[in-house]
Amino acid sequence: MLIPLADARTTAASVLAAPALRFAADGLHSNFLRDTGHMYLGATALPGVKRGGVWHVDQDLLDGALQELAAVAAAPGRLVPLGLPWTELNRGCRFDDDWRLAVQGELVDRAARARRRPPAADLLDTGLDLAVQRLAVKELSQLLGGAREPDGRDPLVVAGVVVMDVVRRRAGVWCIPARWAEVLDRWRAEHLVLLARAQRCAGCGAVEDLSERTVAARILQNLDWRSSGADGWITQCPACAGGEHRLYGGSMRGVRYTSERRRATRADGYLCTVCGLRQAAVWDHCHEPFHDFVRGPACASCNQDERAQKGIWRTFWNHSPAVRHLLECNGCRTTGSLPPRHLSALVAARLGATARHGRCSAEPSAALELLPGGGFLARLHCAAHPGREVRWEETVDAATALGWVADLAAEHS
Repeated sequence: MLIPLADARTTAASVLAAPALRFAADGLHSNFLRDTGHMYLGATALPGVKRGGVWHVDQDLLDGALQELAAVAAAPGRLVPLGLPWTELNRGCRFDDDWRLAVQGELVDRAARARRRPPAADLLDTGLDLAVQRLAVKELSQLLGGAREPDGRDPLVVAGVVVMDVVRRRAGVWCIPARWAEVLDRWRAEHLVLLARAQRCAGCGAVEDLSERTVAARILQNLDWRSSGADGWITQCPACAGGEHRLYGGSMRGVRYTSERRRATRADGYLCTVCGLRQAAVWDHCHEPFHDFVRGPACASCNQDERAQKGIWRTFWNHSPAVRHLLECNGCRTTGSLPPRHLSALVAARLGATARHGRCSAEPSAALELLPGGGFLARLHCAAHPGREVRWEETVDAATALGWVADLAAEHS
């Protein structure tokens, strides 16, 4: 029997409520279906089934997974060494296919954000190979020496489990209960099998080559073959997607999202106008008050990225189709501006590229505050100077910001 995903989260939270295991409800979220079409509870892969636009999971599979996790939480076994490699310390990706590297990255990041940062050697495991230790201490000293913003992130979740809750340090070695290690190793083995299957085009059988891209790069570039439609996620190479779906020619330009015409017109017959690679799933539209104009068809991935409050289209400003898509809103074209979150992202990107202090050539980060009249107060921070804080402020008036929008439109016209 199938149950809606929302009901599955409620069931899981009630079964796994014991203090011995903190269940992360976000582990049962449709976002996790993107890579393989499955979510995970421990070592159990739960395929997502889309019915009437709502995601469901199998009740029997869910119950079995919950029973196993509850049993492991009740009797986790003796502590065993995690076996952290202490290499690849600059990967910078929390959500890795290797859970040990993800835990290692979390330990480093926590140490870097601590008020009193530990010496690099104190973070490593006792008995580490001397050559590995020397290189790790050197890299860790650099990572722990830079300035970090306060930690406001969500906990590291693997297979529905808040992993750091079960990690312990004993006699100078990072450890984990044996049964949790076994569950997470089984999860990884199953995930890699499903990931390999999901890289094969459903049309021609071609296999997507991801060997040169890490998980972080895949997310950053948003260039993979996975797309979501009415029936769920599917893998299509660009050739098959392009042969099956039409190019959008602007037929919905000037149409409001709330109109009957939009509701009567399907988007999934088109290619996504943002990435140009995948089947569209929705009509993307401008959410600015009094605009509400359709921009064009977008796949689920690009539509989700456009709605994100942080890291909006990290490669957006160098991607002409994405820029042209955003400027398809009649309201934005008339005012010569962008929705606030996009305008903020543009201003932050311009300041990152041009604002400097003294002779330093490093790119600063920028936190923006919207000012009356449409300008911005930018609080800039340079993290290139270990041991000292370098912060300053700059003001960007509304005319300058709108000028940057005009430059952007001209650059990508």
